[in-house]
Parts: sequence; C-alpha cells; structure tokens
Amino acid sequence: MRSFSVSGRVREPGVKRVPEGINARALIDDHCGGMSDGHELLAFLPGGASGGILPASLADEPMDFGTLEKHGALVGSAALIVLSQHDEIAGVVTNLMQFFAHESCGQCTPCRVGTEKAVTMLTAGKGRAEGAVFADLEQVMADASICGLGHAAANPLRSALRYFPGAIT
Repeated sequence: MRSFSVSGRVREPGVKRVPEGINARALIDDHCGGMSDGHELLAFLPGGASGGILPASLADEPMDFGTLEKHGALVGSAALIVLSQHDEIAGVVTNLMQFFAHESCGQCTPCRVGTEKAVTMLTAGKGRAEGAVFADLEQVMADASICGLGHAAANPLRSALRYFPGAIT
C-alpha cells in the first residue's frame, strides 16, 4: 500500500491509501470520485512540484518508483496534482518555477539564475519565441545544479517542452 496526496480537479481530494503501482486514472476514478464536474483530465503531476507534468495519455502508467522515469517524471513525494482543460500549462509551469525560485538557497548559479530566468521569460511571454533557450536552460539546471532542488526544478520545463510544446514555446 502507498499513500498519495491528491489535489486539483477531482471531486474528492485528500490523502488516499491505495495499492502500490496504481495508475493516475484508477486513483482519480476509483478513489477520488472522478474528475470534478465540467472537467476532463488534461495532465497530472505524479510527484508534486518536482515530479514533472504528464499528459492524460499516460494516466494508465503505474505510478511507482522506476516506472515513470522513462517518461521524464518521478513519483517523488506521491503528491498527485490533477489538471483539466481549464488549466493552462504555461501558468502551471510559471507557478512551479516561481516556487523553485523562492525555495532556491541561492548557493549555485544554475538553480538561482535558472529559475529566475525561467520565471522572467514565462511571465514576459517570451517563451513562445525562445523554446531553444528553455531547452538549454532546463538542461543546464539539471546538469550543473549542486543539489536535488536545482536538478528537480528543471522537471516542469522539461516535461512541458516534451509533452506540451505549444504551451510554452
């Protein structure tokens, strides 16, 4: 058994104790009362802020350690955040990057400057013209940051570029 903290566009959010290896669709449908009225699954974050953003097409993949990495995501903290067609991926990524910029200790340049640069580009609407810059930025943050926060801070950008390229580029 594993506990997931489920939030977002579901009828019954909360902490759910479910079988290990459950997929997002079963967790949402069988343990959270399904999607909220008027909402359809667009995407989900399987491991909270650092877990990456996966499209609904991957909601049948088991959410377990070692299974989501091939999709560029992590089960991490097991904090499932459910997004619908009423959520804007660019806004979600901006919010996550603001969170990581705030949480950065400021010790290493890739994390400190990378998160701030991503927020500046996203809030200025420059992402659409600078997709290659986002790709370079997330790669440097993932490769050169000192600690796990800097490495994980790249995940929202990386997954958005992979699965929702039109949303931020």
